[in-house]
Amino acid sequence: TLLQAIAATTIISGAVAAPAPAPAAEKTSASPLIDLWKNKEFLDLKFTGSANVGDCKNLPSNFADNVSSGKAKPGFRCTVWVNKDCKGTGFSFNEKPGASSFPDYIDNKSSSWKCV
Repeated sequence: TLLQAIAATTIISGAVAAPAPAPAAEKTSASPLIDLWKNKEFLDLKFTGSANVGDCKNLPSNFADNVSSGKAKPGFRCTVWVNKDCKGTGFSFNEKPGASSFPDYIDNKSSSWKCV
């Protein structure tokens, strides 16, 4: 009958409908988040660290255990740690005023960093 044909067409049409595409995964790229200097008062060689917000990063060998001041990029708070992988004792600072002189327990002893 005509009614059965319409019902069958409706069921078949619904069965072949394509699913909605999955949303594309949002790509995040590393951004500059921290500046660290080898000497107090933001002097000497500067390291600019890039990462995704909240990711822990180890300092490169030429800066590990060799930084004395630092600033976070605007809007962030950064922490440097005595040990690699953001472990052990840490020290936090922001952009303004930054940390023109790290305390003795972390001065020239930092091995990793993270900014949030």
